[in-house]
Amino acid sequence: MISPKVYQQQIQDLGIEGLIVSPENTEEALILLDAFEETEKILERIRHNIRIDIRAIRVDYIEKIKGIKDSSKVMGLYSKQRSMKEKINDKRNLIDERDLKIAPYESIEYTVDEYLRQIKDIKKYLKNYSREHSLE
Repeated sequence: MISPKVYQQQIQDLGIEGLIVSPENTEEALILLDAFEETEKILERIRHNIRIDIRAIRVDYIEKIKGIKDSSKVMGLYSKQRSMKEKINDKRNLIDERDLKIAPYESIEYTVDEYLRQIKDIKKYLKNYSREHSLE
């Protein structure tokens, strides 16, 4: 599993924050279009990896929650069965813990989705620019 900070750094390394696109000619527009298509692929890979990490966290916590449920079945000679209230509190705590672990990943995924949306719009603009200026 990759840390959310690593994903954040990967996104920053792309240098797309606050980027202004204004090509001066058709050739520059096509070069920018290629660069944005490559950036889009990288962002899609990052998003895919984030989703895999979120899924892994969820699976891990599903197992932990099942462990709480199954803990009442395994009783030793001197063990005391845990109350339903204790089990519920333990489950809630695990769910809260899981949600806190997932939140940074979801935040970065949202950022990636926003960048992908913006790149889609920029690509559309660059394609239209190329079409209009190639006719001149």
